[in-house]
Amino acid sequence: MKEDAIRILLVEDEYITLETLSAVLTEMNYVISGDAMSAEEAIAELEKGETDLAILDINIKGTKDGVWLAKEIRKKYKIPYIFLTAFGDQSTVKRAIDTEPYGYLVKPFSNADIYAAIEVALKNFAKQEGSTVQEKEEEETNIVAGDSIFIRDDYMFVKLRIMDIRFIKSDKNYLEIHTPEKRHLVRGKLKDFIRSLPGETFMQVHRSYVVNIDAIDSFGAGFLKIA
Repeated sequence: MKEDAIRILLVEDEYITLETLSAVLTEMNYVISGDAMSAEEAIAELEKGETDLAILDINIKGTKDGVWLAKEIRKKYKIPYIFLTAFGDQSTVKRAIDTEPYGYLVKPFSNADIYAAIEVALKNFAKQEGSTVQEKEEEETNIVAGDSIFIRDDYMFVKLRIMDIRFIKSDKNYLEIHTPEKRHLVRGKLKDFIRSLPGETFMQVHRSYVVNIDAIDSFGAGFLKIA
């Protein structure tokens, strides 16, 4: 499992739809944390604590439907969720809306619909939970939630643990975000990105560099070595 990928739980009792969603999300570099065909199976997956976002079909088999599950997620698991459904009756839609979902997907859906729904869900969740949403030029967005930051990487969000960031290098309108495993290239300005980081841990040592103080191995006149 990729540590920096957003982990998504799929709750859907139609096998073809489940397989289609799984394939599309995997192609987009998301990670499927699990799948379930009932609310009980979904709760078992959520209890593992390995899910960042859930996509819930409203009408799933069993006595407890997707609306019941959404209420449990909001109350206990504190992650964003997206409803997935075909055009239903007004009472079902109203019950779903009353849970204040973070997004909505209507069958049949396109790849663009899925991407847009996930992006909106992450933004809505960040705003509602009081997390920091940092707007970038040309609508580039980074979302800080807890000890992680979701950075915009091409057409998706990638999750990084803030303390895994060793240093950030500014290169014109782009930032190189270095972690032990990978270098991420995102559009943005250093002065804006710094606002997303804890000031007691990250320090700007040059107009083009910000470093994680805990990652400094040694320093001296004119040099600084990162562990």
